[in-house]
Amino acid sequence: MGPKRILMVGEVDFSKDDAPKVHFLNLAINFNKLGWRTKAIVYSPEKKILEEERKLINMNFLPNPLIGNKLGRIVKYLLIVPFIIVEIFSFKPQIIYFRFSPPAFLYLLVIKLCRFFSFDYKVIVEFNDWVSEQRRIQGESELKAKIIEFLQLKSVLFVDYVRVVTLGIKRKLGSFGINCNKIVVIGNGTDINHFKPIDKTEAKEKLGFAPDLLYVGFIGNFAVWQGLTHLLRAIPKVLKVHNDVRFLLVGDGPEMPKIRGKVAKLETEKIILTGSVPYQDVNLYINALDIGVAPFIRERNESIGLSPLKIYEYAACGIPIITTKIRGLGMIKEKGIGILVPPDNPEALSDAIIKLIKDPALRNKMGKKGREVAEKEFSWKNVVLQILNYIKE
Repeated sequence: MGPKRILMVGEVDFSKDDAPKVHFLNLAINFNKLGWRTKAIVYSPEKKILEEERKLINMNFLPNPLIGNKLGRIVKYLLIVPFIIVEIFSFKPQIIYFRFSPPAFLYLLVIKLCRFFSFDYKVIVEFNDWVSEQRRIQGESELKAKIIEFLQLKSVLFVDYVRVVTLGIKRKLGSFGINCNKIVVIGNGTDINHFKPIDKTEAKEKLGFAPDLLYVGFIGNFAVWQGLTHLLRAIPKVLKVHNDVRFLLVGDGPEMPKIRGKVAKLETEKIILTGSVPYQDVNLYINALDIGVAPFIRERNESIGLSPLKIYEYAACGIPIITTKIRGLGMIKEKGIGILVPPDNPEALSDAIIKLIKDPALRNKMGKKGREVAEKEFSWKNVVLQILNYIKE
C-alpha cells in the first residue's frame, strides 16, 4: 500500500503573511511529518513566495479570484472546479481538507458528486470563524451576510467531518439544527520551533529599541474586533504611573487609518507603529515585548469564542499575556500564563498592565509557564494529531 494522501484546498495567498497562510501551511507541514503525502490547492500569489515554502509542501497554484474585476473573479472561481476534479482523479486522496470560505460551498458540492465514481475519501471542512458575523462588522450588507451564512451552513451537508476552532462555533451550528456528532472542536496552534524565547535585551537591540525600557505591545491584524482602540484609551493612565514604558503596535489592517489618527493625539514618541513586518521577524518583535496584549472586543468574539494565533505565539515566546475574558480564553487564567480583564474596558486593561509592570517576578513566572503550556498543548503537530485521531474514531 502506498503512502497516505491528503488533498488540502484553501482560499490562501502564500505571498501574504496572514492567519490563513499560517494555519494552512502549518497544518500541511505537520500532515507531511506524520506520514501523509500532502498536496495543496491554493490561489496564485499576488507576489513571489519564498522558495523554502514551495519545498515544504506540494502546491498547485490556481488563478487567483481575489484579483481582478467582478466578472473575471467569477470566472476564476468557476475554473477552480475542474482543477479539483483532476486532482481527485489523479492524486486519489484518502482525505480532502477544506479551509472554509463562501466559494467552498460549490467545491464541496462537486467533491460530493465525485463520489459517484467510487472514490473512497473523507471530507473535512474547517470553520475558523462565523464568517457572516465577521463580514457584518466589516460593513457588508445584511443581504450579503445572510447569503454567506446560508453557504456556510449548507456546506456542512457535503462533508463527513466539521472541524471548528471554538466551542462557540459548534454551538452556533447546533442552533441551526446541524448534527453535532460530525463536529469536533480542535483549536488552532503555533509553530513552537519558530516562536520561542530569546534574550530580551538582544531582541530589543536588534530592532533598535532601548534595552533598558519596558515594552507593552500588540502584534496582529488591525481589525475592529481586536480592540486596539481600547488599548489606546488605556495608554494615558499607564504613562501617568510609568512614564518610561513604550507601547509597540505591530501589524496592519483596515483599522490602521483610525489607529494612526488616535496615536497622533497621544504621546506619539512613546507609541511605536511598525506597520506590517515579515513573518520570519515576528518572533523577534514578540520577544522584544515585556507584556503581550490582546484586547479583544465582546461583539462577535463572545458569541463564537476565540482560538487566536497571537495568544499562542505570545505564550510560546514566554511573555505574560493580558487579554479579555471572552469565551475560549479561560485557559489564560487557569494555566497561570496571564491576566483576564473585562472586554471593552480600558480602565481594567490599564490596571492589569500597571500590575504586571510593577511585578517582574510575576511576569517571569507567567512567561515561563506560557512556554511550558505551549510546548505541551499549542503545537500544530498536536492539532493535526487530534484531527487524525478524530477521523479514526
